[in-house]
Amino acid sequence: MLRTFIRDNFAFRTYEVSLYDPSVMEVYKPEEILKHTLHRSFPMPNQDWVVLSEWKDVLMLHWKVGASTVKRILPKELSIDTFEGGAWVTICVASVDNFTNRFFTLIKQGFSFDQVIMQTYVIHNGKPGLYIFNQELEKSFTKNLYKKIFKLKQGETEIVRESTGEEHKFFAKNDFSGFKLGLKYRFGTDIPKTQIESWLTNRFKYFHEKQGNLYEYSVHHIEWKFKEVYLEKFKSKFMYGGLELITQPDFIHYSPGIQKLFWPKFLIK
Repeated sequence: MLRTFIRDNFAFRTYEVSLYDPSVMEVYKPEEILKHTLHRSFPMPNQDWVVLSEWKDVLMLHWKVGASTVKRILPKELSIDTFEGGAWVTICVASVDNFTNRFFTLIKQGFSFDQVIMQTYVIHNGKPGLYIFNQELEKSFTKNLYKKIFKLKQGETEIVRESTGEEHKFFAKNDFSGFKLGLKYRFGTDIPKTQIESWLTNRFKYFHEKQGNLYEYSVHHIEWKFKEVYLEKFKSKFMYGGLELITQPDFIHYSPGIQKLFWPKFLIK
């Protein structure tokens, strides 16, 4: 279990953003990524992948919640996946960069944005996956392009990230939905992989619902590597379908980043 420290709350304010250094993330060619398969519980699709993107500076905040709470937000086609008797919900903060469509490589230039994804853990046809039930994207041109390609739910969200030495800050707010997330944190050492880390992160099916349709994406990536996180300040306001995330998370992961391969979406209903 990761250690977290909460000292006080704080107001949202504007900061001058420093650039994230991508050199801390291990970068592979797609053919190398495809060779890492031991952490998968089922085979990859037979067809070719279509999209490669880098998820950098990833922070995952995890809450253990009641299964009945999660059931209310799931489409009937998906089943709740539990770990040690509980359902889990995660807020994932990431900077998406170097988006590449293998068939339309011209759109990768300048395709980068920050996002906050709310996800829970599900099973479909016996395979574990993630159900993305809410997404907050920063206001940007590339966000609109991303919306057209993936058709994911999102808000018009103000997002600011800052790194100064060992201190890191993240702020996000959506005045329309009322969503707020503010973090101040620093990193510790690499953490050993435990059973719950593998259960949370080895998910190669993504699901989302759009206008009554449920879609599935097949995904592949190498195994996550995480660092310890010391959370010095925390403020959150998020409500969705009876789910409320305003208390300190049960534990936190940080990763410098990972590359993800996506296959074409599949309509379930």
